[in-house]
Amino acid sequence: MTIRIGTRGSRLALRQAQLVEQALRRQEKDLKIRLVIMQTKGDRVLDRPLSEIGDKGLFVSEFEQALLEEKIDLAVHSAKDLPGRLAVGLTIAAVLPRGDVRDVLLLPKGAKGPGEGRPFCLGTGSQRRILQAGLLWEGVSCQLVRGNVETRIRKLKEGQYDGLLLAKAGLDRLEIGPETEPGLDFCPLEPERFLPAACQGIIVAEGRRDMPDRLSGLCRRITQEETELCFETERSVLKELEADCSQAAAAWCRRQGNRLLLDARYGMQTCSLGGELCTTPGLGGKLAQEAARILRGETKR
Repeated sequence: MTIRIGTRGSRLALRQAQLVEQALRRQEKDLKIRLVIMQTKGDRVLDRPLSEIGDKGLFVSEFEQALLEEKIDLAVHSAKDLPGRLAVGLTIAAVLPRGDVRDVLLLPKGAKGPGEGRPFCLGTGSQRRILQAGLLWEGVSCQLVRGNVETRIRKLKEGQYDGLLLAKAGLDRLEIGPETEPGLDFCPLEPERFLPAACQGIIVAEGRRDMPDRLSGLCRRITQEETELCFETERSVLKELEADCSQAAAAWCRRQGNRLLLDARYGMQTCSLGGELCTTPGLGGKLAQEAARILRGETKR
């Protein structure tokens, strides 16, 4: 059996696919695996915000078609790019351990960051980041930035923006930081102050529901249950809200001992919830439903 893994062609996407490949090989070192590089509409249209050219499926739909046509066996995604509903016949086969959930503010070395009413041009096209940046820092204006991580950093160094917001998990996977970019300051933003996108930092593999038992078993063995629980809870928040990338929605779930905690945002509304895992069956789904009711203004906190 040769496992064909579909991936986008950027350096970050390839690195994520390689992490899935490595996890599978740790289970069976002699596996035959081939990476199949594909391009999506989200990769081709770079001059407009994602919210103007479609929903999160921009980075997924071509892979789903390839899965259904059995041209590939697995498709690797950054989980935050997944649409609310997968194509009929497909499932999330594997969820890898989560990376750092935080966003990072990148600045030219020694430059002043946003705040105190100073005019500051921030590179981002994310509605979630635009909203939270405006709430956190006075004087910020946001300008669209698209392209891969390296392209965005190049634009910052060229002076097209005063600062840039990126996901720390992606930077970590590319091994980009102060050591490789000494001309930049990297300022991680704590998630309590700047909520991450739902499922940020999580890599998933999507596959057919009728995949061979051997492949299904391998995928289950590389899945981390705690990350899977957080992944499903955060996705449930978005499903309950019917939210996509055109809206300022965020969700961050994590386990602390026997407690499951969830912070969520929808526009200007926020909530923080928690509960005991051992006493509440299906706690993740219940927290997601309650969060959605609060964020829609249907119940008080």
